[in-house]
Amino acid sequence: MLQTAAFTDLRNYIKRRIAKAQYRVGSTWYSAPIVETVITNTGIVRVKSQIAHSAACTISEVRLINTENQVWATKVVNVVLETATTNLLQWFDFNITETEVS
Repeated sequence: MLQTAAFTDLRNYIKRRIAKAQYRVGSTWYSAPIVETVITNTGIVRVKSQIAHSAACTISEVRLINTENQVWATKVVNVVLETATTNLLQWFDFNITETEVS
């Protein structure tokens, strides 16, 4: 069974490897910064990204990119941004668990 140190290492690895977020409008991907990556009191790694698009649009997907420019996670969304909307906060939660298989 994994010990506390292993869970801590896995969580910290995720924190170090996530480099940026991207979001899709139509068929075009745009970059968005990671504004915070935290490990919650319950051990969840929460990665927050702030999307600021320059015009009204519909965002259909958000994804996380690692330090080697590879896609790590994707989330299908349907978010309509009005012209007055300045920012959209999106986040991914990673819950590291262990399951014993007999």
